[in-house]
Amino acid sequence: MPHRDDKTVGLILVTYQSAEDLPPFLDSLPAAVEPYTLDVICVDNTSTDDSADLVEAFGGRAIRNSTNVGLSAAINQGAAATEAEWLLVANPDTRLSPGSIAALLETARADDRIGMIGPGIARLDGTPYPSGRRFPSLLIGVAHALLGGVWPGNPATRAYFGEPVTTVRDVDWISGCCMLFRRTAFDEVGGMDARYFLYFEETKMALDMHRADWRVVLDPSVEIRHREGGSMRHAPFRKVRTHHRSALRFYCDYHRNSPWLVFAPLVAAGLLVRGALSLLRTAILQRR
Repeated sequence: MPHRDDKTVGLILVTYQSAEDLPPFLDSLPAAVEPYTLDVICVDNTSTDDSADLVEAFGGRAIRNSTNVGLSAAINQGAAATEAEWLLVANPDTRLSPGSIAALLETARADDRIGMIGPGIARLDGTPYPSGRRFPSLLIGVAHALLGGVWPGNPATRAYFGEPVTTVRDVDWISGCCMLFRRTAFDEVGGMDARYFLYFEETKMALDMHRADWRVVLDPSVEIRHREGGSMRHAPFRKVRTHHRSALRFYCDYHRNSPWLVFAPLVAAGLLVRGALSLLRTAILQRR
C-alpha cells in the first residue's frame, strides 16, 4: 500500500466551462484548508474556456481530457493523481468559508469509521440548500419528482429533504457540491461509480459507503455557499437527459436485491414522461 499523506488535502476539481466560477472559488480555498497543506488536481472535461489554465496559474496540476468522461470518472482520475489521505471533491461554483475544510477534517479524524463527510450548505443569497438527505422510497420519490417543480412545499418533497440537520450526525447521503473522503474508505468501495456520468453520483457513493459499513456524516456547524447550476448552465438539455437517466440507474442500484426492483419499468416510464416535460419546459425557457 502506498504511503498516504494525512496532513494534505487532495482537492479534486472537475471543470467544464468553469472559468466564470473559478476565481472566487480559488480565492476562498487557502483559508478554508489551513493549517493543512493542499494538493490541487484539476481534471478538465474538454472545456473551451481557460478553466484548466486558471487552476494551473493558482498552482494546481491539470489533467486535460480529450473527451468528456463525466464527473465520476474524472473524480477517480484526480484521486489517482494524489497521495493525500484526505480527498476533497468541491464544485467550482462553491465558495468555501475560512476554516471550513479544516473543520470537516477534524470532525472526520475523530472517528476512524467516518468515510464521507459534508458541510451545511447555503445558496449565495444565504437561504439553506438541502443536504443530509434521505434515500427516497418509491412513493416519496415519485411524488417528489411529479410535484417538486410546481409545489416545492409538498409533503413528499419535505420528506425527501428531511428535517434540517442541526448537529453532527449520520445521514443517508450528502450533496456532491462539497464532499470530503477518507482515502481508505474511498479506495475500499472502489471510488466513484463511473456509470454515473453526472447526477446521483454522490448518492450512489454514499450508498456504497453504507454497504461497506462506513459512516456518512453531515457537520452543519460548517457552512459553505453554493451557486446552483455550475457548468450545466451551458448544457441545459444534456442536464435534463442525464439527470433522469441517472435517477433510473440509482433506483435499480438501490433496489438491486429488493422486490421493488420489479417496478423499474414503471419508474422508467414515469421518468421518461417527466423528462419529456422538462425538455419541453427547457426549450420554452431557452426561446424566451
